Amino acid sequence: MPIIEDLLDRIGLSNDKILVSALEQLGEGVIVADANGRLVFINAAAARIHDVKQLDVEPDDYSDAYHLLTSEGEPHPPHDLPLARAVANGETVEDAHWKIRRPDGALVDAVGTARPIRDEEGKQVGSVLTMSDRTQEMETRRELDAALKAKDALLYEVNHRVKNNLALVSALLRLQAQSVDDELAKKAIQDLAGRIGVLEEFHRSLYQTGGHNEIDIVAFLSENMTDSLKAMTMENRIAIKVRTSGRAIFQIDRAVPLVLALNEMLLNSIKHAFANTENPEIALDIKADGEQLSIIYADNGCGLGDVDAGSKAKGIGRALIANLSSQLDATMETLTDAQGFRVRIDLPLD
Repeated sequence: MPIIEDLLDRIGLSNDKILVSALEQLGEGVIVADANGRLVFINAAAARIHDVKQLDVEPDDYSDAYHLLTSEGEPHPPHDLPLARAVANGETVEDAHWKIRRPDGALVDAVGTARPIRDEEGKQVGSVLTMSDRTQEMETRRELDAALKAKDALLYEVNHRVKNNLALVSALLRLQAQSVDDELAKKAIQDLAGRIGVLEEFHRSLYQTGGHNEIDIVAFLSENMTDSLKAMTMENRIAIKVRTSGRAIFQIDRAVPLVLALNEMLLNSIKHAFANTENPEIALDIKADGEQLSIIYADNGCGLGDVDAGSKAKGIGRALIANLSSQLDATMETLTDAQGFRVRIDLPLD
């Protein structure tokens, strides 16, 4: 093996026979080129990976001699190969991925790093490529990617169907409400339809954003509360101001209780707060700082003092709001006076 021994001697390495023997024992493939890029050494592992061992190959012929392809399976331009770049430009190319078509037709996924070899004076006297067979790993990754795409497609379809089913239930409830004479019963059915409509919008957002089982609660609440107000007040006489800061990703089981509770507050404000308010306004301030989500909901209505206590203290709506503490480990602080109603909700972020 005079060429590789000469190369080793030129870069000042001793015990070259021991070193060459060690290179032959490596499980990782090693290919060495001289200063001109001519292949002068290929260890046993590299020969096994390619099922080819051909020396004296010039850089322009690397791809043809070793049947090299890009990671997409196209013929690999010789000058873009990691070893060719190390030879021509003195580059260090790390963790490059390419394919090898063996003589038997089998495709191998290879990952490797190429570096220039320099002598004691810094002159480039050769280049080396270390590589490994990652076929099984890449195949597993492709299978996982395919499975994730299938899962995403399934969750998209599930959320889409849930949204459509909720829309149907909501429409049926509203239709039923029209045939009910009792005003309290009619209002209860309409409120229930509204809550189902909130869930419908939630699942619509899930499949439209591609989150499937999680959502940016800050962005969603900002849009949802504005849209809900428009849907609940056709005359648009109530203004809403929303301020947001930061981002917080919530799983479905955490997001739904919060969304329902805030929509319940919105509904209560619309129904009870603004009978004698000249310029009704709702303000929502949502801030996520990485450790905590803080929400301040306020209206400039009559507060709780002038409202029948039973309308606020009982029913599904009150339960939805009260359950925030137990379901989400939230703390709530409520302030109400003649200037309106205000509640602050703080939730820990995992």
